[in-house]
Amino acid sequence: MENKNNFNKVSGFTDIFSDELSLTQKLDSKFFNFTALWGYEKIETPIIEKSSIFSRKTGSSIGSNIYNFTDPSGLDVSLRADFTTSIMRSYLENNFTNNEMRFSYSGEIYRYDGDINNNYSRQNGVELIGSSNIYSDLEIIAMSKIFLSSVIHDDIKISMGHVGILQDVIKYFELNDRIGLFLLQNIDFIKNERSNEQIILRAEEHGIFFDKEVSVFNSSSDDISSLLNFAFHKDSKFQQTRNSESIINGLMNKLSKNISKAKFSECLDVFRNLLNINGDLDYSISEANKILSNIPVKNNLKSLYDLVNNLNYYEIDDSDVLMNFGLVREWGYYTGFVFDIYNGENVILGGGGRYDSLGNSLGESLPAAGFAVDSEKIISNNNKSIKNTTNKKITVFINDEKDLNEAIMTCKEERSRGNIVSLKSSFANLDDAKKWSANNEVSEIIFFENNKIIRSEIKLG
Repeated sequence: MENKNNFNKVSGFTDIFSDELSLTQKLDSKFFNFTALWGYEKIETPIIEKSSIFSRKTGSSIGSNIYNFTDPSGLDVSLRADFTTSIMRSYLENNFTNNEMRFSYSGEIYRYDGDINNNYSRQNGVELIGSSNIYSDLEIIAMSKIFLSSVIHDDIKISMGHVGILQDVIKYFELNDRIGLFLLQNIDFIKNERSNEQIILRAEEHGIFFDKEVSVFNSSSDDISSLLNFAFHKDSKFQQTRNSESIINGLMNKLSKNISKAKFSECLDVFRNLLNINGDLDYSISEANKILSNIPVKNNLKSLYDLVNNLNYYEIDDSDVLMNFGLVREWGYYTGFVFDIYNGENVILGGGGRYDSLGNSLGESLPAAGFAVDSEKIISNNNKSIKNTTNKKITVFINDEKDLNEAIMTCKEERSRGNIVSLKSSFANLDDAKKWSANNEVSEIIFFENNKIIRSEIKLG
């Protein structure tokens, strides 16, 4: 006999039934009606994209969790892991590059996550492509808060940061991109770990080595040239796309840029001080100014201050905004302001920010910003504004063919009143029909007896 477990759904995925689907559709309707009032057009991108568009700016923590496979034609493709990247690809492919465009979307993204056994999520979001001014940034933040406030009866708060400030610090200490990525991916560890040596140990565990490890390499360009000549000419399987001189220069350049443990430690101290700032807008910016007094990050710091300070134009009070200089987002393409948005229980419901570098990674420089909210968290927040309407559920029970015409007419009449009606004939008797109705939130059962229509209320719960 075939093992029934062979037909179970894949771990980390869920079957979705009528009640939840109708809530999702209602949320989508509210979201698209809302975004249309702000001038956003609906867009739907394919569920499968070329793998290369996600691999360019993922960061290692996400890249390994993307569903990658080869299609029958031999093309490397991935399940959609991110809407922002797909929409930017669409924008470029359809030659919208001379226009400021606003898109809104809803749908699933897919990423493997064995820890929580949930490998997909559903989002509602927007992207504003082609504008870099503060008005666009204000619009993105304001839209997210206003929409969530309209569907969730709870205090909605915003946590704000700016990735550009952290990137400027990394650049000031002349640390390379690999170390920069390590720092941004280990923000919480750096904030809470007082010992720089422990952080250095973790960096070395990630394959990052400092002065003493690199200094043992004393090879000259002639030594490297000899090795490459052997590879080029002695091994017929060795394939190269650059000439030997280019490769030698590149290797010598990389090897000459030793990673300074002293500079890394100084950078850690600045990071830790920034990450532990906790206060309102004016206090936070003042403290950050002191910490960064010798580092040229003033433009990004002022941009963050102006952005938060001007949210009052959308009636968002400073008290609704928490400054968080350690806020980064999981995708590596963010370059400017970033934010999370959360409810009174500190559950993060969504977030977004500015991602001007994503266009570069796909072939064209483009300013852009956007946000996304977690549809499932909104639905599960037990808010009344997107709950299903309480249509009356009725079972029409028939156990005799002579009552069929009457049963069909009764169903038609009740449906015309907006009631949900199921015609049932598979139960052995009326008592079984009543038990089923009580277990399925049916409030009334209609049956036929001696050519009469009988109605019976069902006690629920």
